[in-house]
Amino acid sequence: MRRESKRIAAVLCAMLIAVAAPGLTIKLGSLAPSASPWELCLKRMAAEWERISGGAVTVKIYPGGVAGDEPDMLRKIRIGTLNAAFITVTGLQGIFNGVKTLSYPLLLRSDDELVYVLDHMKPFFDTELQKRGFKPFMWSLGGWVYFFSRAPVITANDLRKQKLWVWSGDPDEVQAYQNVGFQTVTLASTDLMTSLQGGMVDALVTSPLVAASNQWFGIASNMCTLKLAPLWGAAVVSMKTWAEVPADLQPKLLEAAQKIADSLAPDLVKSDGQAIAVMQKYGLKINTVPAQTEAEWADLLQKTFSGLVGKVYDRESFDMVTGYLGEYLAQHPRR
Repeated sequence: MRRESKRIAAVLCAMLIAVAAPGLTIKLGSLAPSASPWELCLKRMAAEWERISGGAVTVKIYPGGVAGDEPDMLRKIRIGTLNAAFITVTGLQGIFNGVKTLSYPLLLRSDDELVYVLDHMKPFFDTELQKRGFKPFMWSLGGWVYFFSRAPVITANDLRKQKLWVWSGDPDEVQAYQNVGFQTVTLASTDLMTSLQGGMVDALVTSPLVAASNQWFGIASNMCTLKLAPLWGAAVVSMKTWAEVPADLQPKLLEAAQKIADSLAPDLVKSDGQAIAVMQKYGLKINTVPAQTEAEWADLLQKTFSGLVGKVYDRESFDMVTGYLGEYLAQHPRR
């Protein structure tokens, strides 16, 4: 009887330990299409986190907008039905609008400029995002964005004749576009293909890889060579969920995630070029913007967006970003 009692006690003890220290499953949403470089990056990160934690931390990925558009994902994280999201700067601005400064049109012009400025801004962004309940655990660069349109776009007047998709966001930004004569259509990215097919939208701003992955170029079959802004983003997790990760594991997981993201950057540069080549085989037309016209675009976009600093773009962040950019350009002037 005593031996049986000990056996039962041991089983109950093991059950209590299992209940007291369950593994943590992080549910992560993303717009990244299945099998895209971004989803493969997330899968590598999930496998590495599981290995490092000995199975204590696992990540379940919901790609391709299954968990909704980026604002939807942030809302679900806030109410606890999702734990994390891999989002672009457009999604991040829904947490803290200072991050959007790095995508201010025609401000940054090269990968080197972006890397320098982002590296200096990360501690500030990290603090501001955490204040608002989100822990960034992986920063990712994703190429550059361009105009893709139904009819060719070279000048601003070409774009004014078409309906431009603007991601659901700040009404002040939408109004700024409209003030200089652009026709804007605001809707979720998950509704974009249907809107292109139905003629509600004619033009959009995106990267070549995203345009190819989502097949948007099949309708918006013209690409303007004006390099508007970098596409970048971060994976964020709620502070509540992050607090459940053992403290000794947190720095190891952060290091592993960022290392994987950094290794992805060269592949994305290649993938953008490959995507353009593939799209051209299927009818994509490249419309080159002359230097003089690019200068006209720069002047127009400066007039359009300068009034948004302090509103859509956090003033402190803008001043910091332009300051770091000035430091970089003092050492590496543009040609």
